[in-house]
Amino acid sequence: MKTPFFLKQLPFVFGLSLTLLTYSVHAEEFAYKAQNPLTPIYSVPLKYTYHGGADNGGVSIGSIQPIIPVSLGNWNMINQLSLNFIGTNGVVNGIAELPQPYYGQGASGLGDTTFTSYFSPAKSDNFSWGVGSTFVFPTDTLFTSTEDRRSRQLGSGKFSVGPAVMFVTQPKPWSLGLNVKQVFSVLGNDSRQSVSQMVLQPAINYNLSDNWYVVSDMNMVANWNRGNNQQWTVPVGGGVGKVFDVGEQKLNVRVESYYNAIKPNQAPDWTAGATVQLMFPK
Repeated sequence: MKTPFFLKQLPFVFGLSLTLLTYSVHAEEFAYKAQNPLTPIYSVPLKYTYHGGADNGGVSIGSIQPIIPVSLGNWNMINQLSLNFIGTNGVVNGIAELPQPYYGQGASGLGDTTFTSYFSPAKSDNFSWGVGSTFVFPTDTLFTSTEDRRSRQLGSGKFSVGPAVMFVTQPKPWSLGLNVKQVFSVLGNDSRQSVSQMVLQPAINYNLSDNWYVVSDMNMVANWNRGNNQQWTVPVGGGVGKVFDVGEQKLNVRVESYYNAIKPNQAPDWTAGATVQLMFPK
């Protein structure tokens, strides 16, 4: 399978970001804000993840995930959009962006799009919480029974919706969070399997000196439609990150690697990725 153009550009993007780091100065305040997705700050995380060791080959995912807060008096509405560009050689299970993989010989392009909104109190000290809903749009496919497009391997073929909840506490030097999303398919292609998927994401950050931190941000996936011993993907691992000042902006950079201790058949053995988050203080 030919390497997608956007994947070829990722080394340049991350290389440019690392070059900018030489101009960093003190940014301790934003280290904690970057670790709290409920903080009402505009930001644009750019993320690349590679899932390796699956029977049918690896899966590359490049994501653009803007966070757009809206003030509603004593409340904030935190909106998170995720556009996912996927390259895969075939069916791979256990990946949040591919809840019900469609059998094929591989494809690359835009996958499903996820939009999540949390309503969160505007005033909070070291504890934040938010409740809301998440929507998954089948942007890789059509609401028809035709299955002749290779790109339909990149999504579920279903429109899905469900609840979302998030908790974050930050007793320095720690930043601890839990994000839970559950989606159910409600309409879409009748020839595709229904979707019932939960994403459980505990996050542990420990802040070090000079705005460095270590992180474990485990993306646990439960596909309730699969049989016994085939539902859960549970990774273990972590990474390291740092927050920098770059002119008027803040830059949060981190790299991570995880091993899938529990996984279904045809799932990847490990995952590695990097995130560059542009933050825009008010």
